[in-house]
Amino acid sequence: MKKEYIILIILIIGLSAYLGLKKDDQVHYELPTIPQVDTTRIDRLEISKADRLVVLNKGEKGWTVTDKNVPANPDDIELILGTLEKIKLSALVSEAKDLRRYELDDIHAVKVKALAGKEVVRSLVIGKTAPSYNHTFIYLDNKDQTVYQANGNFKSQFDKAAADFRDKKVLGFDPAGIKKITLEKQGKTVTLVKAPAPEKPDQEKDKDKYKKDLTAEKTAPKETIWKNESGSVADQKTISDLLSSLSDLECRAFMDDDKAARLKETAPSYKILLENDKTFVLNLFNKNDDQDMEGSCSYTPYAFTLNSYKAEDIVSYTDKLLGIEQQQDRTESDKQ
Repeated sequence: MKKEYIILIILIIGLSAYLGLKKDDQVHYELPTIPQVDTTRIDRLEISKADRLVVLNKGEKGWTVTDKNVPANPDDIELILGTLEKIKLSALVSEAKDLRRYELDDIHAVKVKALAGKEVVRSLVIGKTAPSYNHTFIYLDNKDQTVYQANGNFKSQFDKAAADFRDKKVLGFDPAGIKKITLEKQGKTVTLVKAPAPEKPDQEKDKDKYKKDLTAEKTAPKETIWKNESGSVADQKTISDLLSSLSDLECRAFMDDDKAARLKETAPSYKILLENDKTFVLNLFNKNDDQDMEGSCSYTPYAFTLNSYKAEDIVSYTDKLLGIEQQQDRTESDKQ
């Protein structure tokens, strides 16, 4: 028994020594620490992929895209700057320059340069998303091309054409601030005005009995109601739905200059005027071949197209307030 114990102890010692030596022989590496960037200094972004180059510039009025200096989507810019501000590596993936495997080759890679004046403050090449969907394959310079895994799934933020970076907002306002609405369709017009809501009978009776605090009364918002030009109460829900559909309106795409010029010579199918401290004018035209409605608005200098579902909602609410929907329903009822 003692001999067996001795043999067992020797084996354990030998195995421990082997494992210790094997561990010491392993290749150790230290991930580079990428310094944080002050994104407030960045005033230009160059994003390229194969034959595509998108340039974003920061001006006095915000970020613009392409040489035409059209407004860029501020949400997209915020995401990009947030990603570029601090990049953290989680693993070294490959030193073999096997770029195609990670979509870091010239065909698939997205190359990004962030500049402050003429100084390049951040430069990286972005490949595909890692299988975890929480990381992205990148390399940091063209000479080394060592592939790393970076925290975050961010390729989609950069992998866009110039048109996809544009700010597609074509109308924006606070619905509560609108005081007057004018709707026009093929010679038919209705004007809707916001007016103070009439006091309820019980409020009249109790006015003297229950006096409210004067300060609270001054600060409390007064109830309002929409009326038409004859003074009759209008359809409050439909007006609310219309304003909601228009208050943060985004287009599907912007039209090229030739098509936009054609609209200037065409009478709109619908015209909507919204008034608060200023007047917004929205013109809607016929649908194009893709069944998207064409439009123009005083909020933006660029003509655009609206997705059919958005246009159908706006048209439906407008027709209802113009009384067109009711007339069509009556006509169909009479035929039956």
